[in-house]
Amino acid sequence: NSEFGTQSLFLLYHQLGTALPAKSLEELLKGSDFVSLHVPETPETKNMITTKEISAMKKGAFLINASRGTVVDIPALANGLKSGHLAGAAVDVFPVEPFSNGKNFDSPLRNSPNTILSPHIGGSTEEAQSAIGVEVATALVKFLRTGMTLGSVNFPEVDLRPVTSAKSVRVVNVHHNVPGVLKQVNKLLSDCNIEKQICDSKGNIAYLTADLEVNAETDIDAIVKGVSAMPENIMTRVVRF
Repeated sequence: NSEFGTQSLFLLYHQLGTALPAKSLEELLKGSDFVSLHVPETPETKNMITTKEISAMKKGAFLINASRGTVVDIPALANGLKSGHLAGAAVDVFPVEPFSNGKNFDSPLRNSPNTILSPHIGGSTEEAQSAIGVEVATALVKFLRTGMTLGSVNFPEVDLRPVTSAKSVRVVNVHHNVPGVLKQVNKLLSDCNIEKQICDSKGNIAYLTADLEVNAETDIDAIVKGVSAMPENIMTRVVRF
């Protein structure tokens, strides 16, 4: 903020507002008064901040970790605080976190100067649990009513708009992700007008949806029976609107 004679440094792929991108983590650490961590837990981010990185930080800087407990080497951070190199820290995540109230919690960061330790319970509050319940239930209803799987973590993600025509149905198929399945399915659908077709895969599972225009001569039951009989089939159903 120019009014206070300070500026923010971010390690970004794209500029955000007036933030200045840093060329490296080392440059960011050397130029920042406050370092706030918000990264996922991956092999690349494990021990992202160790004694080396803490030593590279400005003397009197502050470290905030609100990401994952394995991102920061806790003993190294404790040493940086107790030596006076860092002015303070706020930590919400730990390599091993308490599971319940009353459970003894021990950490090298306890009794470190100017340090705030919080219990990482934001997702366990009554409001958060209520919101999560609504989100999960809404996603399940959308899958049952439309076949949409957007937001799934272990299944192919397909975002679908509802079918508005009374003359259309949606065939939903889950199958093993191997070559030749679409050829077999489309052969069974060859007599239908396919309005839209989407197929996505994740690992060894593939997810196919096909919106079909139906008429009095369309035998949807026969199509579903044919697709279900394929050896690669896992599940097939029809969504009617």
